[in-house]
Amino acid sequence: MSFPYHAVPDGSTALPHHYTLAVLLSLVPILTVWDWYPRRDPWLALLAALVGLFSFVAVWPRYPSVGATLALAACALLLLAPLRPTWWEHWPRGRQTIVVVLALVAADDVLQHAFGIVTPIDWAWKHGGRAAVTGTL
Repeated sequence: MSFPYHAVPDGSTALPHHYTLAVLLSLVPILTVWDWYPRRDPWLALLAALVGLFSFVAVWPRYPSVGATLALAACALLLLAPLRPTWWEHWPRGRQTIVVVLALVAADDVLQHAFGIVTPIDWAWKHGGRAAVTGTL
């Protein structure tokens, strides 16, 4: 098996991937807590989201190994960032939960494209999800 499994995810990173959608949506709870507490802004989560988006959309198609590695690392960082003590102690659990769930959705896509493993959301999409959305049952 080569790394990454897909040199370009699904043939184009311009297509809607649940990695890009989940990471973009994770910016909403990250930015809504900005400036609530001095010197406790979610820089780590914001950095993870921005690096993840850039690496998936811009770097992966040109440099697949570097893009996949950066996207995986950024996704892991986005998943772990809400669990830092500065977030855990001060910010609402709801926003932390949203970021963690969206990071898991992003991980589903990036793991499938990087390693070729069957992930739950991609499996559901291929076994009826796409037909249900497009209306071709």
